[in-house]
Amino acid sequence: MEKHKQELFRYACYRVANVEDAEDILQDVYLRMLERGSEAAKVENLHAYVFRALVNACNSHALSPDFIPLTCAEVLDISEQPQSFEDEAPRIAALIDAMPEHTREAVRLKIFASMTFCDIAATLGFSETTAKRRYYEGLEYLRLKLNNTL
Repeated sequence: MEKHKQELFRYACYRVANVEDAEDILQDVYLRMLERGSEAAKVENLHAYVFRALVNACNSHALSPDFIPLTCAEVLDISEQPQSFEDEAPRIAALIDAMPEHTREAVRLKIFASMTFCDIAATLGFSETTAKRRYYEGLEYLRLKLNNTL
């Protein structure tokens, strides 16, 4: 887990758009992994297993009543250049949240976690070809969305 700490943290930061929340979520995932030590040792692809746990934790956080994401329209209305991660992350998260559901997680894992398509496929439970297709569909959606609003 130490080896992938940076990519796990980066994914969580962009996913929840808040550094403190990302630290808390990642810490919780680490604690759950420690509690499941013998169970985790039996997992074939531990990297995908840990990322799946992080994806699920971030999804749970997004469902909490305290989480208030920006809408895609609010993001596109902001014309100032972001000055910090705290300014940039909610805009990026809102754009990705507006994507079709089947493409979102593939884009998040590829961009925020720097995962390979093989790792994305293992994490999300589908083929590498499907991971590639969903990623490129997501990018095309973003390109069309941004071109139509500029």
